[in-house]
Amino acid sequence: MSKFLLSKPINVVVFNLTWLGCVVGHEQYWWAFAPLVLGYLALLVQRQIFRAGRFLMLFGLGVGIDSLLTVLGVFQFGPTIFFIPLWLVLLWAAFTTTLFLSLEIIGRNKWIAAICGALAFPFNYAVGERLGAVSFGITDNLTLAALSTIWTIVLPAMFWLAENNIRQTDELA
Repeated sequence: MSKFLLSKPINVVVFNLTWLGCVVGHEQYWWAFAPLVLGYLALLVQRQIFRAGRFLMLFGLGVGIDSLLTVLGVFQFGPTIFFIPLWLVLLWAAFTTTLFLSLEIIGRNKWIAAICGALAFPFNYAVGERLGAVSFGITDNLTLAALSTIWTIVLPAMFWLAENNIRQTDELA
């Protein structure tokens, strides 16, 4: 049973359910997905799909970029006690798992990862904006161009970090 739970299709399902709950139900329903994501993370760490240090570095990078974009006024959210809302933190936790499982094949080719970063991230933020989960503090076109530029570089870097430099971090964790 646990082998099934560690499969790439289950990873896709967990991430997409989390995305749906967090983006569509951002302030109302995100908390209902927290046990799913946290339990799933615990299973992945326990089964050594990745180590906590590996996860935390990449998770922190994603949360940090979104926090910086929020501080700079690119993203605007409703009232929150952090730079970004907790539902977005949870969504980053779920996304980070995909770097090691369901999206791992994309990371094998850095050019494909760059193209996916350039297209998929702006698309997802645009959908989130249309669903009312986030507002853009600058024009839509400028926001999407900035996101495309950022994630063209950062997504391949995340895959590279997941594959290579993490070994040193894992030894510390």
